[in-house]
Amino acid sequence: MGPFDDRSEAEELAEAFTAVRRHCVAQLVLFGTGPQRTTIVRRAFAHGVGSNVHPLRNFPAGRRSDVIAAADVVVPSTASGSMCLLDVLSACRPVVAPIDPTTMRLVVPTSAGLVYRPGDVSGMAAALLRLLSTPALRHGMACRAGEVALRHPLLMRLQQSTYGSNDA
Repeated sequence: MGPFDDRSEAEELAEAFTAVRRHCVAQLVLFGTGPQRTTIVRRAFAHGVGSNVHPLRNFPAGRRSDVIAAADVVVPSTASGSMCLLDVLSACRPVVAPIDPTTMRLVVPTSAGLVYRPGDVSGMAAALLRLLSTPALRHGMACRAGEVALRHPLLMRLQQSTYGSNDA
């Protein structure tokens, strides 16, 4: 999940997806924009898995949560930020994300996904394979992801402002 702005991150995602495809059937949907999205597609074709990479173009912004909810696992880019991560968690999707302050706060303590060291292609691929090949683990993390999102203070404030307060 973009933005796909960082070249090394794009190359790492393509390499990790190639490794995943050696072990299981999978599709990579590139959701988001950025100049390095093409790098991912080109790398995937160079490794023989390009037909399994699907860049989404001109997708209506109002359908963002539908795309996220359709995924088995979401890999947010490091540039996505905490709101993007909260969108993924609120769609009840487990994440595979690099260790950073946001993932340490939202993902790790609740087991709402798996993390890897930034730049560790093998770690990213192993995390993806583990979730894709273990439906019970993926389902449990998806459930916990939704719980994290429901309890997050920012989303709670947004829900109160959208639906009104029940204090009256």
